[in-house]
Amino acid sequence: MRAALFTLLIAALTGCAGEPKPNLTHAKWRMVDWHDSGAYLRDFQSAATRANRILDRYLTRDVPQNFAIVFDIDETLLSNWDYLRGNDFGVTMPTFQPWAETSRDPALAPMAEVFAKARAYRIPIFLVTGRPEVLREATIKNLNNAGYWGWAELYLKPPGYSDQSIVPFKSGVRKALTEKGYNIILNVGDQYSDLEGGYARHPVKLPNPFYYLQ
Repeated sequence: MRAALFTLLIAALTGCAGEPKPNLTHAKWRMVDWHDSGAYLRDFQSAATRANRILDRYLTRDVPQNFAIVFDIDETLLSNWDYLRGNDFGVTMPTFQPWAETSRDPALAPMAEVFAKARAYRIPIFLVTGRPEVLREATIKNLNNAGYWGWAELYLKPPGYSDQSIVPFKSGVRKALTEKGYNIILNVGDQYSDLEGGYARHPVKLPNPFYYLQ
């Protein structure tokens, strides 16, 4: 019995039995191929089109003063692809902070169009990001460089935030906005944690297989 169990364990560890085991290097190659083939942008455009159609439904009437929209920033309004590729998809604050301080992330064009339309109709835009407060100046500079201006307020993760999940922070901001009288018609982000917790009529999830934030 012990010999049989030992044989099965060795087979599992070496990948010689059953289904082929996932391979991290192959997964990274697939992500690069998906991005560089244009498939990522097509999927991103599809999600952005959905956000645009939701917005259009509300613009067919007189826009109430209390309508509002919430956007995440990274992989929503701005692309960190050069950082992700250059760091082999290893996202850590010691490497991300110096990158973010360069303020050179380009805009993701499909969402820039949604942003610009909301701004044109003077719908208040709130930016809620998991970036730490220490990156406020660099983030504002990057947003301006990428053509994002006219937003109402920028919320960054406060100093001393200790919860393992970003959901309480982001949903807490939306709750506070709702309590101020805003009706959040659209909430857009690339992570499920950008959208969880409610306080928005229409959450829109953008594609991002490159990293996961809870």
